[in-house]
Amino acid sequence: MEPLTMQEIQAISLNILKKIHEICEQEHLRYVLAFGTLIGAVRHKGYIPWDDDVDIMMPRPDYEKLMAYFEEHKEDMAPYMPMNMTNTPDYPHMITRICDTNYRIIVEDEKKCGLGVFVDVYVYDGCGKTLEEGHDIMRKTMRYPSLIFLSTRSYLHIGNTVSKFRMLVKPFVYLYVKGMGTKYFVRKLMRMVDKTNFDNCEYCACLEWNTNPLSDVRSKKIFEERILTDFEGCQFYIPKNYDEELTREYGDYMTPPPINRRKYHHLYMAYKK
Repeated sequence: MEPLTMQEIQAISLNILKKIHEICEQEHLRYVLAFGTLIGAVRHKGYIPWDDDVDIMMPRPDYEKLMAYFEEHKEDMAPYMPMNMTNTPDYPHMITRICDTNYRIIVEDEKKCGLGVFVDVYVYDGCGKTLEEGHDIMRKTMRYPSLIFLSTRSYLHIGNTVSKFRMLVKPFVYLYVKGMGTKYFVRKLMRMVDKTNFDNCEYCACLEWNTNPLSDVRSKKIFEERILTDFEGCQFYIPKNYDEELTREYGDYMTPPPINRRKYHHLYMAYKK
């Protein structure tokens, strides 16, 4: 079979996003476009031409309601379904992916779990009443998502590791996490996540997939103060203060990177079933 082209993957992902938006409007659930998808919406009014996925953020309470909706309307939702560590054996990520199951994705260093073309859903949990408290919570949790991700790899590869020290210790860390098992680190992380409460906090963060405590702790207002914007001929929600959010995370986000860095970042091939 011929793998899907970038344009075909983008078109399928857009349809998934439209379905998510439809459900969220109907059920009064909050979400916003995130990361590269948000840059694409602002800079290109659609996908970044070399981007291969869609990212959205959701508050934990709204996410739980979305998952319940998919479960209650499973037959009506086909071919769309959420996949995560709770409902899918061998699923390798802490974040949920809402997939089109008419397609299959093959990732070189992951076990096959039935993953289809997807939209990434980053769940934001409460992260304190002050920015300092949020940074402290993230520093306590940030190692677990990396250890969980490493434990799900079929084999060790250096990837984006540039530090000589990390390259030296990574093989030993890999042996450790494979020996302990993914579920061990998931339990440790979720015990910490369960102590947070989105509604009682002023700040939030994706504790399941955090990478930088200084940039990922955000005010809850990103979900309360939203605007609709154009994206590939449709309209979806983005934070009203998108410029502040993107500048803090990416700097000059309106200037595209050099041509040699315009590459998609997921290492997979997608096929129609």
